[in-house]
Amino acid sequence: MDDEKTLKFNKAAGIISIISACIFAVTFVLGTFLDYRIAPALFSDKNFTWLIVTTLGIYIFCAFYAFFFGALLSQAVNVPKSKNKRTGYIIAVTVIGLIAMLICGGSVLDINNLGSIIPGVQRDVPQMIIMLVVGLLPISLLGYTACKKRSDALLAKRLILVLSAMTVSFLLYEMIKIGLPRPRYRLLAKGYEGIDFHRWYDPIKNKAELIAKYGINKDDFKSFPSGHTSNSIMNLALFPALGLVYPSLKRRSMLLLVLGVFVGITVLISRMVLGAHFLSDVSCGGFTASVVSAVYYRVYNKIR
Repeated sequence: MDDEKTLKFNKAAGIISIISACIFAVTFVLGTFLDYRIAPALFSDKNFTWLIVTTLGIYIFCAFYAFFFGALLSQAVNVPKSKNKRTGYIIAVTVIGLIAMLICGGSVLDINNLGSIIPGVQRDVPQMIIMLVVGLLPISLLGYTACKKRSDALLAKRLILVLSAMTVSFLLYEMIKIGLPRPRYRLLAKGYEGIDFHRWYDPIKNKAELIAKYGINKDDFKSFPSGHTSNSIMNLALFPALGLVYPSLKRRSMLLLVLGVFVGITVLISRMVLGAHFLSDVSCGGFTASVVSAVYYRVYNKIR
């Protein structure tokens, strides 16, 4: 059972998440009207420092996925059920976890991340498997090892809650991207004829035609909203959630939350500097993640 300090922290963190959502709502409105003025003032094409920051941002999110899946697997192994049920839990967690981590590995290798830094890195299956084995499975093993001697049904429920919040946040921005294609500023800066600035609510209509005409990567039409920002603002919940696996960190929950906010804002800035997103893009991503975090903290305190 949680102590009173943990419950108070979760309530405070939920309020902070709501405040964050309100701030992003305001900047979203500002960005809607000022996007094209702000973007060129911040743009620094292929700035190496910010490429590192943006890549680390997505890796941190993926590492959290791997870590919490590892911790959850330990609980599936230790679950006090019949042998058949325990085997079913282990298989389910392992399969879902490996698929999720494989997708995460592809994100790290994406043209927006490691693929923009190291020539030859691309999002193909062999390299995704290498990233899974080298970059994520060791993190997953760390989560497993930290919880392997514990058998706690409440812990398992809350690990599922963390992973569910991450998945919901991810699916939210992916669905919006599908419905509202928008050219990134870095694409506009190249001066292609027929590719003009579009506000977020005015999606480009001839994307396929322009991709075929100029040989443009389809990713350059995925400006709205910012997935990197959404993933990084989820740090409002993810950094403090380390206390689930390492109870000694619970007394440092607020410090972890502040660290998470710092990382999130840094990644947010990197996306605008690199011309990958406009202010309204990062604001939308930050808003959805803040709302998901607020819901997470509210649900967390109700799980028994």
